[in-house]
Amino acid sequence: MIHPASDKPNVQLICHPYEHYTSVNTRITIDVMQKDVNRDEMIEILETFMKSMGYYFSPNECLGIEEHE
Repeated sequence: MIHPASDKPNVQLICHPYEHYTSVNTRITIDVMQKDVNRDEMIEILETFMKSMGYYFSPNECLGIEEHE
């Protein structure tokens, strides 16, 4: 049995192309269907999204959470 709500993304990340002749005319969309994504998994998804938009990460760089006291 398919539930209509399960067909909808829990989180949707969309990058619309700029309306300028120098930009790549590509829309990038990531749909996160899983409802119980934890914080670390969401950071990995956001990093993948940024890389797909063309942001460069060197091998020793990643998105993360830094604690300050």
